[in-house]
Amino acid sequence: MRVTSKMMTSNALNNINRNKTNMSTLANQYSTQQKIQRPSENPVIAVRSLKYRTSVAELDQYAKKNVPDAMSWISNTETALNSVNSILTNMNTYFNQGSNDTLETSERVALKQTLSEYRDQIFQCLNSDYAGRYLFTGYRTDTSLIFDKESKDTMYNITETFKDTDLQIFTYIKADLKYSDTAAANDYASNAASSNKGYKLNLAYNEIGIAQDNDGNDIMPVLSYQTAEGAAPQNIPVKVVSVADKDAYDVGTNQAVLIKETGEIILSKDSYSKLNEAYSFQVNYSKQNFDKGDVRPEHYFDCTATDAQGNVYQYTKPANQHIEYEVNFSQNIVVNTLANECVDFKIINQLDDIIYQIEKVETAENKLAEIETMLVNGTYAGDKDALTELKSQVKNELALEKSVLQERFGNGITTTTKVQATVNKAVADLGSRYKRLELTEARLEDQLTSFNEMLTTNDTVDIEDAIVNYTAALTAYNASLNATAKIAQNSLLDFL
Repeated sequence: MRVTSKMMTSNALNNINRNKTNMSTLANQYSTQQKIQRPSENPVIAVRSLKYRTSVAELDQYAKKNVPDAMSWISNTETALNSVNSILTNMNTYFNQGSNDTLETSERVALKQTLSEYRDQIFQCLNSDYAGRYLFTGYRTDTSLIFDKESKDTMYNITETFKDTDLQIFTYIKADLKYSDTAAANDYASNAASSNKGYKLNLAYNEIGIAQDNDGNDIMPVLSYQTAEGAAPQNIPVKVVSVADKDAYDVGTNQAVLIKETGEIILSKDSYSKLNEAYSFQVNYSKQNFDKGDVRPEHYFDCTATDAQGNVYQYTKPANQHIEYEVNFSQNIVVNTLANECVDFKIINQLDDIIYQIEKVETAENKLAEIETMLVNGTYAGDKDALTELKSQVKNELALEKSVLQERFGNGITTTTKVQATVNKAVADLGSRYKRLELTEARLEDQLTSFNEMLTTNDTVDIEDAIVNYTAALTAYNASLNATAKIAQNSLLDFL
């Protein structure tokens, strides 16, 4: 093959250009420590880099944002439930004391105030929020668990469903002992206070109102039950009375009485038996006046709310409203807990029962103190023997009321123990979820480190290798220039 000067010159120039291109590439690697500047330089490295970067971004989202956010949510929820648990423990201590000892008047006054504070504080704890989202209200994270101010304009029609374990057999004292200057001793003796057994349901709320239809007719509460699944509902007539009615606890056959101030539904014996044997039963009632701190019905019950403008809102009792965080590839975790799943309204009913009974004991004590003052000061117009008999009967009434109070304290121990067990179960569940998040976080950190290392290996060059490679390319480039210079010095014309 004939080799010409032009061919040698062309090859030399190509070598120079190739060496210069290689030196430029290695110079870029040296200055940037990146293997490639454009995907076209090495498509395999570019594709791997995109995959690694996507994985690192996802792992960073999980490890640095989703998992810490989920852990904070669960931690705040656990803190709130631990506060509730502490309140229940303190309540149980007071209930134990009250069920075993006869408290003095000053102790009962202090205890009533303390229990009232606990009543409000339980749901204050459950009203906790995290980053502007309420923790215990399911999907309604923008709605507080309790009313933050008085609500008088919205009428709630509430459907409260019960179980047979919600039925109660209770003791109440029937007494109508009042001073009269014309009464004789026998009149007081024949009207002595008596201890009686009754049957009742406690509604979640007290101060129950009576709704009215468009014609102004009262819409009474409805107590209905089913004897079997799918059976037609049957109603038990409900009469609304005031707690001041001396016959409030007297219930006729197949009847029920709603004491509107206390929210108690007093049942006749046959009504109690029907409900005890029923497949299911419920009470539909209305309530309009809510105080600050009262629980919003939509978080515990099926209900409708009608505001002052006539707008109607339908609510369904929250259930299985799980807020999930994606904490790893195809791995979700539930972070929230529903209020109605961890704290039962029964604890509030029990507190109301005890506070109401303390007030009844106080009333009896005040009545007795008034009679004793009349006897000492002689400020009475009737017969002294009659007043002495009244004092004896009121003493008996006071003793009976105190025995009922001790019974209420005993019931309180049972209720707080059950509610506390539910709260402890919820706390344990939160603890297991938090532990799972900690393990996930550790695994994500390991994966993030591993992918970052692979990304670094794929994208970057060691500075030592970059220097060596660039120096070698520079040497090759200079050698090609030197060789070309010598080739270009001589040609055929020099010998003609």
